[in-house]
Amino acid sequence: MNEYMIWFWLAVFVIAVGFEFATTEFVSIWFAIAAIPSLLIAIFAPGSLWLEVIVFFAVGFVLMALTRPLVVKYFRRNVVDTNVDAYIGKIALVIKSISDVQYGSVKFEGIEWTAMSNESIEAGAKVKILAIEGNKLIVTKIDN
Repeated sequence: MNEYMIWFWLAVFVIAVGFEFATTEFVSIWFAIAAIPSLLIAIFAPGSLWLEVIVFFAVGFVLMALTRPLVVKYFRRNVVDTNVDAYIGKIALVIKSISDVQYGSVKFEGIEWTAMSNESIEAGAKVKILAIEGNKLIVTKIDN
């Protein structure tokens, strides 16, 4: 049985690495790394299947819990917002007054948008885009 476990842990390693390359979600790589100590246990301490399995899951989950947030932050730092997500935080010009009970209009990058706010904002004021709900911009007045 022991010689099969060596091949089993090697297969787990190869499959997890392959799956990580296919998905790049930083989940299976931790289990590929966790297969290495289990493989070593299978080689040097034959017949300890329970220890191999416990080490595999313990190392995998500990590595994932402790290092995944850092690795994801490092590798995903160049994410660029696309489409309307890129509008959040930008400045627009109010062309029709906005109140907390009535939609208004703003002009942003040459396009007229329906806008809403929890405050009254007069036409001609500059606003900051906080969020987008459907086809409406949620804005707040900024000081000139």
